[in-house]
Amino acid sequence: MQIGAYPYQPVPERGTLSCFLAALFMHVLLGALLYYGVHWHSTPPEGVSAELWEPMPEAVPPEPTVTPTPSAKPVEEENADISLQEKQRNARRAASDEAKAQREKQARAEAARKEAEREAQRNAMDAQRQASNARHQSELARLREQAGGATANTGTGTSGKPSSAYAERVRQRVKPNIIFDEDIAGNPAAVVAVRMAPDGSVLSMRIAKSSGNAAWDNAVLRAVSRSDPLPRDENGVAPAEIRITFWPKDQGSS
Repeated sequence: MQIGAYPYQPVPERGTLSCFLAALFMHVLLGALLYYGVHWHSTPPEGVSAELWEPMPEAVPPEPTVTPTPSAKPVEEENADISLQEKQRNARRAASDEAKAQREKQARAEAARKEAEREAQRNAMDAQRQASNARHQSELARLREQAGGATANTGTGTSGKPSSAYAERVRQRVKPNIIFDEDIAGNPAAVVAVRMAPDGSVLSMRIAKSSGNAAWDNAVLRAVSRSDPLPRDENGVAPAEIRITFWPKDQGSS
């Protein structure tokens, strides 16, 4: 086509090459970014190093620890408990032995005291009896001089037999002087033989038949001694000897 006298010519476009190169560069850059992006997510991160400005303290190896034997402590505690219990038992045993020894000592002292009292009482009774015997012997000699041989001929006085009621009179005289508070089985009788002066003074006495209980026999003898002189018989003269029976429960008659 022609416009006017001059033929038509297309105007060449400017910058086509530069645009092409720019587009190529962008594609290459985009491909590189995609590649490195995929590669960065698929590889592990590298370690980070840092520089320390202060020196680290020297590591001290830990001290070895001794593991206790599981049974050692319980055994020691058990032994300690056993030792404590043994000491407590020994202390209780020692206290019990000491208390027992103290009781035995007190019992021996009390027995010795009672025995000393009984011995003193016996000595006093013996002394009293000896003095009474001496007095009775003197009185007997005097009465014999007064009576002469008349009493022997009449069957009365020192050589005669006592009346039937005389033994009971003597027993009633002696009974209030009996001191005896012990328990005794049954009612055993103690028979006492008493030798007397004509005035009833006791010259001697003995157990003619024991009751089987020494305490009761001795109580009767002491009562007879306390009753000295004994009453005279109906004729005014005591017999030379008489036997009297005594019961702890005062049953029966002589």
